[in-house]
Amino acid sequence: STYLPDVRLIDLAALLSTCALYLGNDSGITHIAAALGVPTVALFGPTDPAIWGPRGHHVTILRSETSRMDGLGLEQVWSAVYTGNGGPRSGPPFPT
Repeated sequence: STYLPDVRLIDLAALLSTCALYLGNDSGITHIAAALGVPTVALFGPTDPAIWGPRGHHVTILRSETSRMDGLGLEQVWSAVYTGNGGPRSGPPFPT
């Protein structure tokens, strides 16, 4: 199912700008979040983050040793969410 059908890019950017933290894969949306200054954890598979990764001091890039998404462990991702980039902008990124 589609959660945000027919969302304009400007509306997506406005929504992302309100995020305390963004966690996503190697995609355009991840780059938009990073460009907006949102603390970003970017998950990479086979693409090279040195070439294609988002930039910024608030960006943490995770890539497994096998260069496969399934090589990223949940604990590794949680660690990046809570300790990378100085943590979320304000509080946890989701209700606890």
